[in-house]
Amino acid sequence: MSDTGRREGTAARTARRRLRLLGGLVKRPADVWMVTRMIGWRLALPLLKRRLPLPRLVGLMWEGDPAADLSAERCRRIAELTTVVFRSDHRDRPGNCLDRSLVAYRYLSAEGAEPELLVGLRRGDGLLKGHAWVTVKGMPVEESPEPLEHFSRVVSFHGDGVPSQSGAVGA
Repeated sequence: MSDTGRREGTAARTARRRLRLLGGLVKRPADVWMVTRMIGWRLALPLLKRRLPLPRLVGLMWEGDPAADLSAERCRRIAELTTVVFRSDHRDRPGNCLDRSLVAYRYLSAEGAEPELLVGLRRGDGLLKGHAWVTVKGMPVEESPEPLEHFSRVVSFHGDGVPSQSGAVGA
């Protein structure tokens, strides 16, 4: 089989696997529309990240609706859908945490969750490593809090792209 044929077969298997995962999470027609829009953002964000400064990009992603009342189940479903859409199937390349976090931030804010987008750095194996994640009411969304304690917060955003003061993650 040629390399092209192998890649096409792998892409088809990946698409089928993701559709199965999404099928178990999609509970209503609005979820289908949300996943479709998330896929659009997955395609657009790599370009937008290189063209816009982070505060402007975060402001673009904010869809705040403070009047809405978000259930814990809906928050969990948005986080799970975002995780599946932004999952990487490459062992050497985990999914892009900034892209995933920006989209989770967008849809959680649209549902009235008042999320916070955080960007942090930590030193590991002699390298400086960055990470982005989202919290709602101070709790990480789709992330374990323990590994996040090792990151020093560089910047955080509550809404409309205005950064908060930097400091330690726990502060």
